[in-house]
Amino acid sequence: MGKNKLIKTLQKLSLEERAGFVRFVQSPYFNTSKELIRLSELIASQTAESSDADFLKKMYPRAQQSPRKLTDLVYQLTNLLEEYLSIEKYRANPFQQKINLMSLVYEKDLEPLANGIEKDLEQLHAQSPLRDSNFFYESFMVHAERDFSFRLSGKISDDESLQIKSDQLDLFYLAQKLKDACEMLNRSRIVATRYDLKMLEAVIPYLRQHPELHAGHVAIQVYLNMYLMLTENDSAPYFFRLKELADQNPDAFVNDELLSIYGYAQNYCIRRLNAGEADFLYHLFGIYKHSFETGLVLTNNKNIEWDFKNFVSLGLRIKDFDWTYHIIDVFRGQLPVAVRQNAYTYNLANYYYETGDYKRATKLLNSVEFTEIYYNLDAKSMLLKIYYKVEEEESFYSLVSSFGIYLRRNKLISNENVEVYSNLIRFTKKAFVLKTMLPYERKKDFMKKVDQLKQSISGTQKIMNINWLRQELEILGGVDGGN
Repeated sequence: MGKNKLIKTLQKLSLEERAGFVRFVQSPYFNTSKELIRLSELIASQTAESSDADFLKKMYPRAQQSPRKLTDLVYQLTNLLEEYLSIEKYRANPFQQKINLMSLVYEKDLEPLANGIEKDLEQLHAQSPLRDSNFFYESFMVHAERDFSFRLSGKISDDESLQIKSDQLDLFYLAQKLKDACEMLNRSRIVATRYDLKMLEAVIPYLRQHPELHAGHVAIQVYLNMYLMLTENDSAPYFFRLKELADQNPDAFVNDELLSIYGYAQNYCIRRLNAGEADFLYHLFGIYKHSFETGLVLTNNKNIEWDFKNFVSLGLRIKDFDWTYHIIDVFRGQLPVAVRQNAYTYNLANYYYETGDYKRATKLLNSVEFTEIYYNLDAKSMLLKIYYKVEEEESFYSLVSSFGIYLRRNKLISNENVEVYSNLIRFTKKAFVLKTMLPYERKKDFMKKVDQLKQSISGTQKIMNINWLRQELEILGGVDGGN
C-alpha cells in the first residue's frame, strides 16, 4: 500500500485536507459504500506503512478476502480523492462558481435568480483589486454569458455585451500573449530551445502606435515594457518603466506573478552587471530591498534562504551595513527551521567579515557544523580569507589541508565546484607564502614573484573569489619588502 498513488497523494496533503477527504467520503451525496468509508478512515489514521495483508485484516477481521478486493477499493477511493481535490479547487474560486451558476440560470431560464446572481458576479469581479490578464478573461466570460442570454431571449434591440465581450477578449489575448512571449524569451536563454512568437511582429508595433489601447491596463503595460526590455537595444528605459509599474501597482497581481515580474527585473540587472555596468548593482539591491521590506519575498518562496543570502551579499557589497544587519536580525525567524541556523550563522559571519570584525566572524564560522554543501564551501572560503588576512599560519595551513580533503572526498560537490574552490586554495596558499616572505625578500625579487602569481591567476579561468585574490595581490605589490 505504501507505494500506490493513493497513499503517495494523501501523504502530500495537510492533516486538515486529509480530514476533509474522509468527511467527503462519508457524505452519502458522493459515496454510499461503507467499505470505502472504512478504508479512507484507516488510511488517514495510519502512522506507518502497512502491507495489503494488514489492510485486508483490518477491513475484514472476521472473513478472509482476496487481494483483488483491496485493489478494487483502492481504485474507487482514488477516484473519490480526485473528485474531492477537483471540488476543493472549484470551491476556492467563487467567481467560477458564480459564472457557472449564471450560465445555468440563463440556460434554464431561471429568471427569479438571474438579477441577484448578476449583481453578485459584478460585485465579486469589481471588488477584486487584481488587474492581471485573468481579470480580462473573467470580464470576457461575464459578457459572453450576457450575450448568450441576449441571443436566447430572441430580442431585436441594441445590446452592448457583444462589443464588451470582444474588447475584453482582445485585452486578455494581448496581456497573455505578451506574458507568454517574455517567458519564451527567458527560457530560450536557459535551454537551447527556439520558440515561434507568432504575430508578435504585428502586435508590438500596433501597441506602440496605439497607446490608448492599453492606457489604464497595467497588465498589458507591464508585459509590453518587459518584452521591450528583453528585446530592444536601448532597453534601460523599459526596465525603469517596468519597475515603476510594479512598484506602483502591487495589488494588481497575485504575489506569485509579482515576484516573477521582479525576477525579470533582477535578471536584467544581473546581465547588465555582467556586462560591466556597476550602477545596476544598486538597482538590483533596490529590488531585493523592496521585496524584503514588503514581505513579498516570503510568498511561497522555496528559495527564501538563497534570496536571503543574495540580499545580504548585495547589501555588504554596496556597504549598506546598517540595513543589512537589520535584515539579518529581522528575517532570522522567517527562514525554514531546517536551514535557519546555517543560514543565519553564515550571513551574520559574512557581515562581520565584511565589516572587518574577523574575530567574531571566525567564532561564528567555527561554532556551527554547516550541513548544506554550499554554506560549507562558502564558510571554508571565508575562513581561508580571514586566516590569510590575520596571518594565522597554523590555522591557515590546517584549513588548506582539511578544505582540500573535503573537496576530494565529498562526491556531492560538482566537478566544476571542485575545480574553482581548489584553485582558490592553491592560489591563496601561494599568496600566503609570498606574504610571509615579504619582510625577508628584496623588493625587486618580491615584485617579480607577485607578477608571476598575477600572470598565473590571469591564465586560469575558473577561480572562486578571483577578485579578492587580485585585490590582495595588488596590496602585496604596493607594500615595501626587505632591502
